[in-house]
This record gives sequence, C-alpha cells and structure tokens, in this order.
Amino acid sequence: MSLIRRTTLAILLLALTLMVGARALFATTADGSDAASSLHITGSLSYQARVALPPDALAIVELRDPSVPGGRQVAEQRIALDGRQVPIPFELVVEPGALLPEQTYLIRGAILSAGLAAWLTDEVPLVPSVESLDLGVIMMHSYEPPPFASELVCGDQPIRVGVLEDRMRLQVGDRTFDLRQAVSASGARYVALADPTTSFWSKGDRGMLEVAGTAYPECIPVETAKTPFRATGNEPFWSLVLGDKRVELITDLGETRIDVGLTEQELLEDGRRYQNLLENRELVISIFDRPCVDTMSGMPFPATVEIQLDDRRLEGCGGDPATLLQGAEWVVEDIGGGGIIDRSRVTLNFGADGRLWGRASCNTYQGDYTLTGESLTLALSATTMMACAPALMDQESKVFALLAQVRAFELDPTGALLLKIDDKPVLLARRG
Repeated sequence: MSLIRRTTLAILLLALTLMVGARALFATTADGSDAASSLHITGSLSYQARVALPPDALAIVELRDPSVPGGRQVAEQRIALDGRQVPIPFELVVEPGALLPEQTYLIRGAILSAGLAAWLTDEVPLVPSVESLDLGVIMMHSYEPPPFASELVCGDQPIRVGVLEDRMRLQVGDRTFDLRQAVSASGARYVALADPTTSFWSKGDRGMLEVAGTAYPECIPVETAKTPFRATGNEPFWSLVLGDKRVELITDLGETRIDVGLTEQELLEDGRRYQNLLENRELVISIFDRPCVDTMSGMPFPATVEIQLDDRRLEGCGGDPATLLQGAEWVVEDIGGGGIIDRSRVTLNFGADGRLWGRASCNTYQGDYTLTGESLTLALSATTMMACAPALMDQESKVFALLAQVRAFELDPTGALLLKIDDKPVLLARRG
C-alpha cells in the first residue's frame, strides 16, 4: 500500500472516530436532555419492622433545595407499589444546570397508604459533585403526624390543623391529609403529599384552603368566629366590643355609651368597615388587618382600629395578641445577638390551646405559654434527652435559659418575631 493511500485511510479513520465520539459526547435523552451530564441518584427505601405494605401504597422520593424558604423541589419520583414490598428501588434523574455545585441539597423518601404518610426517611444531605450517586439503602421510620393544635372554620367547613417543622396534618370533615411545606412568597404554604391540588396557605392565625382544586372561604380560628372582637385605645380611653349582631362603644370614662345593631360590613383591601350605625350621629368603625402596638402597655395586637364619632377620631388596637404567635412554625435566626450555628435548627410553635413546643437545637421540647394584657411567659415541661455535638448542646442550653426569662414579644416591620427580656430582644425568629 502506497504512502498516499495509507495516509488517506488514516485520515478517514480519524474522521470517523471523531464523528462517533462527537455523537456520544452530545447524545441526548428522548426528552432532549444531556444524558452524559445528568445526575443519576439511585438507592432503595426500606424499614426494619415486619409489616406488609397495603396494595395501594405509594412511594415518593424527592430532592429539595433547602436554601429557598419552604424548600424548592428539584426532582421527584412517585412509585405505585401495587403490592410490592420493601426494599423499594428508586432513581432520580436531575437535568444539567438544575443544581449548583457547592449547594447542599436534601433527599427524603416517604411511603403513603390511603393518601396518608405511613413511613418516612430522615433528610439525607447531598452535594452534587459526580454524575451518578448510589445512596444504598435508606432506612425509614414509622411516621408520627403532628398533633392537631388549631381549629378553624372556612366558611361553613370546620377544619383541624397540626404543624411540626415542615409537615402538616389537615383534617377537613371526615377527610385527612398529610402535607409538606412548599415555596411561597408570604406566609407558609403546605401541599398535600398525595394530591398537589390540595393545599393550605397559613397567614398568621388565618389561612386559605383548597381541596382537590376547590377553594374555600378564608379560614379563621373557631375562637374568632365565636368570640366578640375587642378593641381599646388611649387618650381618651375607649373600649369596643363587636359581636355577631351588635356593637358597644364606651368612652369618656363611661359617660358615653353606645350600643347599636351592626350594619352590613364593607370589605376593604386590608380590613372591613361599618358605617351608618346611628341615625342622627356619625359613627364609622374601621378595622384594618395590620399590626398595632398599644401605646400604654407596648403589647402588639393583630388589628388597627379607627373610629369616627361625630367630629372625634379615636385610634387604638384590637383582636387577640395570641393570634400573632399562633399559626405556622417560627424558625429562630438569631440567639442573643450572636447568630445561630450553621444548619442547626431552633423552632417555636404556639398552639391555640396555650401549648408551646419546638426544637432547641438537638432536642425537642414542649410546655405552655401565658399571655396577659402586659406580658408573655414561657414554661417548659418536658424535653427529649438526645446527646449532640458540644457546640449544639451549648446553644441548646442558651436557648432554654433565654426562653425561661422571656417576658414580652413584638413583631418588627418585616414580620420577624422578637422575644424580649427587660425590653431587649434575645431571640429573633421568622415563619418557617
């Protein structure tokens, strides 16, 4: 074979090799993604208990980004088990560009039965540094739902809600749902594990409910629906009691007392208003859903109240201060002005029944809180007894010591909760 022919053949072979290599390099999956650089996460779910899964069991594995409030879902796999038993293999395929190389992500698995969580894994941290990752067998534990702590009414529909960290159990009539926290611009939004068209959006002591795509009227606490709305103001002192059908206003040291039937409320963008309450005098009551601080006690209230009585303007605060604490979980961001240990978690939950519970860094705790017209006190009654790293235990001890001394609270303009000792903020928390 001549030199020219050998050279030509070599060039052709090289070109063919490069073409094949290029096809392999830029090969894409059926959906157009880059197969070579997709991250494949495999493993299996299992548990030690000798309990069979029912035929309708559903396994869910998800990858979430915890850096986003509420946790952004990056990938998810749902596996209808149809009678299969553990271990349950899974594979998550994450598209290129969906993950940041230095960001830590979390993987969690669950098995649902009849739409409710039955088994759950702990969160498994993941740093995406390779193209494939086998997590092996991830053990699950029996799911313990949050206890119901709040009762609300959504129009005519009563519901019960329990929240713990990023989980919620919701009871609507005779139906029960397990939900997980989702991304929201404000408040705390939870979406049902078994049905993404079922959700509850908590905003303070109120919320918005959607079941199977059907939206309900605003949910308000049962106590709010039954208890008259009360408001007070200073200089001059006045008090207002607004019931289902009547309103009573007292001012001028009791010399002025007005008790009349309610007119139909006018809905405002941020509240409600009652007009034309008197025939021969002007009485207009406006209630705004924005925080208010009592000028005498410093106690925060959930509503700002303005009353126009003839040519006089009365201003004050109304509602139950406890509703500012109740609702979605509070996550502590600062302890005594010294920040918080990275990736540690300190939480606070205030129940409508006066219960207090949460996590103090390593251990969970429970107790009670008492709110009077002038102060807030917290009393712990029990904690778990786990041992953690010394730094976490030190932080936990500091949290417990501060909680025992808290005597007041306030909400800053951003909505953050400040627990105070001697009028000095010692714990700062935000809705989870």
